[in-house]
Amino acid sequence: MALSRRDILQLMFLAGGGAALAACGGGSSSSGSSAGGGETPRDPDDGGGSPTSPPEPARELPLRAGPLSNIGPLVDSGVDGVLIPEGFALRRVATAGRQPVSKLPLFLWHPLPDGGAVFSQSDGGWVYVSNSEFVPGGVGALRFGADGELLDAYPILVNTRINCAGGATPWGTWLSCEEVEDGLVYQCDPVGTPRQAQSHPALGRFKHEAAAVDLATSSVFMTEDEGDGRLYRFRSAGRVSAVNGVPGLDLDNGVLQVLEVEGFENGAYMEDLAGARALRRVAWVDVQSPDEPQARVRARIEDGTGQGAPGTRFKGGEGIWIQYWPEGERDTVTGFEHPLRAVVFFACKGDNRVHALDVDNDLIEVVFDNEQLISAGEDAFDDVDNLVVSPMGDVVVAEDGDAMRLMVMVPNQPARILLQVPGGGSELTGPAFTADGSRLYFSSQRGPAGLLGLPLGRTYELTVPAAFRAG
Repeated sequence: MALSRRDILQLMFLAGGGAALAACGGGSSSSGSSAGGGETPRDPDDGGGSPTSPPEPARELPLRAGPLSNIGPLVDSGVDGVLIPEGFALRRVATAGRQPVSKLPLFLWHPLPDGGAVFSQSDGGWVYVSNSEFVPGGVGALRFGADGELLDAYPILVNTRINCAGGATPWGTWLSCEEVEDGLVYQCDPVGTPRQAQSHPALGRFKHEAAAVDLATSSVFMTEDEGDGRLYRFRSAGRVSAVNGVPGLDLDNGVLQVLEVEGFENGAYMEDLAGARALRRVAWVDVQSPDEPQARVRARIEDGTGQGAPGTRFKGGEGIWIQYWPEGERDTVTGFEHPLRAVVFFACKGDNRVHALDVDNDLIEVVFDNEQLISAGEDAFDDVDNLVVSPMGDVVVAEDGDAMRLMVMVPNQPARILLQVPGGGSELTGPAFTADGSRLYFSSQRGPAGLLGLPLGRTYELTVPAAFRAG
């Protein structure tokens, strides 16, 4: 009879076998021994060799730090007092209430710029899109040429409500999320017009924060900015032509689900930080009444049954992004079936944790928390927020708090400060890299703006030296 994983671990413990795993998640083998210390029994048909214990399952995902983990101390950029690493450069590209580009028709950059993404264009240039966390909300776009010159600015979504973050799709569109109780997700064309944008109620009605798409599993992962929020997955039923005319996932037909961590089902919360740092199994459960606001559905379930609603509780879900590894570069997750292909990183501001979800093996762990900053001599992170993964594999998280930093998360190690905007009273939003990693865009959401200097937001471009763009 085949031994279960638990049986194997118990036998290894009793026999003294099984070395601790390295941080990269690899396993080691050790020879078994008898309880009395004598010769290990062997199968007479095994050729005379000693049997070895199976490798211990990974305790951490084999994640790697990117080159930005090697940045040095911060210096004054000379722009609005922003502090950046030496050798980097900064410029302001847009100010709320002002024209980014002097041309007609008149277009003023939106107030409270929030989540964003960069989209490469066929001429070598790119477009940076940015949400407006305002009423009315919407999305603005900045069009850059191949040389980095700002060429145009225009709206791609209007008359929506408090558009917080969102996510880029593999087929070249932007998913903009409304952060209200019955919020929707809108799909926009980065080089299109507001008339082309479409809402997709099948992606759920809740306080949407951000979204990330895995085409290989036909999945859209979404965070919810509620204290008792959930992590959602929409499994699309097929492919259709998107708003930009490119084939993409059908966002109107599919199944909406919530994630449950093994042992923390039906609204339970992973209180113990040490336990949350360990790899845990997850499963996906269909949501009830997917066409209704999910906060109301949860309340109805809890009031009616006295039990928690489906899904593990994540406190204040924020930014989300997927990191991919191409074939030939996928590390083994020891003890599990699939090599590491795609990891969903998502942040929760309620407990200042960043989680990593192995899409194919259905595993989750906390890879960053404030104890790492404190142990490194830095102030604790004040509300983790938007999140992006660079083309080089750096996980960068913005801060919704007075320290106003962009932090480079080094998995299971102390984080590094990428930049800081002194003065407090704001939050940093919308971090997004160009495809070659040479530029990072972000906003100070309540930086001085407009003719009256009202705190409505500024958007910046950070140039990254070539030394920090190599793998």
